[in-house]
Amino acid sequence: MNIKDISVIILLFHTRENLIENLKKYKDFRVLILDQSNDLKLKKQIKRFLPKVKYYLPPKANLGFAKGINFLSKKVKTKYFLCTQPDVNINRKSIENLKKTFNKKKNCIISVPEIENYRNYNKKEKIYPIKNIIGAIFLADKKKFQKIKMFDENFFFYWEDVDLSNRVQKSKYKIYINYNSNAVHTSNSTKFNFKTFSIKKTNFKFGELLYQYKNNKLKYVKVLRQPISYFVLIFFYLITLNPKRALENFFYLHGIAKFIIAILILKRSD
Repeated sequence: MNIKDISVIILLFHTRENLIENLKKYKDFRVLILDQSNDLKLKKQIKRFLPKVKYYLPPKANLGFAKGINFLSKKVKTKYFLCTQPDVNINRKSIENLKKTFNKKKNCIISVPEIENYRNYNKKEKIYPIKNIIGAIFLADKKKFQKIKMFDENFFFYWEDVDLSNRVQKSKYKIYINYNSNAVHTSNSTKFNFKTFSIKKTNFKFGELLYQYKNNKLKYVKVLRQPISYFVLIFFYLITLNPKRALENFFYLHGIAKFIIAILILKRSD
């Protein structure tokens, strides 16, 4: 099958060195990479086996997942793009089968593979409509993706895929899973350190509250009650000598503060 109309877009952020070799499988595709960690050594390493890669570095700070994927998707010049990560394994045949989904289902905006150990859907049909995607791996029609206004860039990392899926459900388009396409996601592409831990925990809580706010599901008492719970848990985990859990709850607090500030800014701009 012709794959010239498929580009592969990948975000990197303090990516584990042992996963970089996984990108070799995309040597026959147009590949666009945004390296959020500005790792020039990594860039040289990747260019050795992907010499034609379009490699971008953020102008300043980490753009986040939503803004980063939107940035790359705008650079895509093909009809489709495969959004994936270094810790996702998918072969060419499975990518080709994802593309076939669009030929069979004209209202398809995004097709996804069956991801090992992720979720069990109804397997009565080989191509089946589903409600949600995960941002780790999906094939999208670029024009339809833009019509749906791409990812909401108010999300930084986490919940942007839930938000996009929710908007697709309200549109004329559908998301389909293709059981002839398979992938494995190990969920450990980023090196563990204080910075990555803080980004993940802070923005998970921020994204959760923002999604609920956007969809009129946020109970404001929750925003008031949760900080008290997290303060208690921080104290508890400190006295029980569990600093990692104490930090986790501290970053959840940070996520709530970030959400409150973001909403105040949004309301002022309205």
